[in-house]
Amino acid sequence: MDSLEAIDQELSNVNAQADRAFLQLERKFGRMRRLHMQRRSFIIQNIPGFWVTAFRNHPQLAPMISGQDEDMMRYMINLEVEELKHPRAGCKFKFIFQGNPYFRNEGLVKEYERRSSGRVVSLATPIRWHRGQDPQAHIHRNREGSTIPSFFNWFSDHSLLEFDRIAEIIKAELWPNPLQYYLMGEGPRRGIRDPARQPAESPRSFRFQSG
Repeated sequence: MDSLEAIDQELSNVNAQADRAFLQLERKFGRMRRLHMQRRSFIIQNIPGFWVTAFRNHPQLAPMISGQDEDMMRYMINLEVEELKHPRAGCKFKFIFQGNPYFRNEGLVKEYERRSSGRVVSLATPIRWHRGQDPQAHIHRNREGSTIPSFFNWFSDHSLLEFDRIAEIIKAELWPNPLQYYLMGEGPRRGIRDPARQPAESPRSFRFQSG
């Protein structure tokens, strides 16, 4: 029994060392990744219409974006996706806009947070619409002519599973490599492969379920 206890103690020590080493590596590569993300964001902000093009070229997001949504998203200059850790677990999406005739906000934030009970809730920035620009007051149609809710309803509706799909798609597909979607229309000329076959960096899994 003494031998087993000694082995268990040694294993505990090794596991503790591994945890510390992993944390140090995570911090190191996290800093490196943030640096590259900052450089990427700086470049993207100087490419007119980058994000609206990337969103409209994504095969799953495009049907959710109406013509008016597209006009509003032309003022979008940056997107940030941040994974929340201890003491909160979840994910935060931040859309940055230039001044525009549709709403007053410079940033729109949607956040998914797992509470201590295990329940996931979503919170979002109230959009301060200019008079007559609230998309709830308009009929929205996508490029196929289908009537759809405004993409911007995602920031105010916390119950529809369809809107949770938006979060999953942005986090797992669009955010890791937006360039491949921006260039989709130029793929054959630029040598860009089909995004469905393009390996992408996969963030840690986090299932979005609004509460």
